[in-house]
Amino acid sequence: MSTHTCGECGIVWATTKVFENARQNDHKTFYCPNGCRRHYPQESDKERLERLLKQEKNCCAVAKHEADYFFRSSNAYKGHFNRVKAKINKRG
Repeated sequence: MSTHTCGECGIVWATTKVFENARQNDHKTFYCPNGCRRHYPQESDKERLERLLKQEKNCCAVAKHEADYFFRSSNAYKGHFNRVKAKINKRG
């Protein structure tokens, strides 16, 4: 069981851990025994980890895109270098 204190009326009451975890995850409204509306506005640990995972996946996708761009650019420069080198070797 978890004890809670209502921020409006000050009553102390208890709920099960299952109920508390469910409300922290779904952010639904619940009520203290005196009828005051309560909810958990902050993100849960699961939501925070999902958000961080999504950010990391986005960073990885951007890094992969940049790496592909620079790889293609380096190949283009190598090709240009080899063409110029071949022209110089023909003349000399």
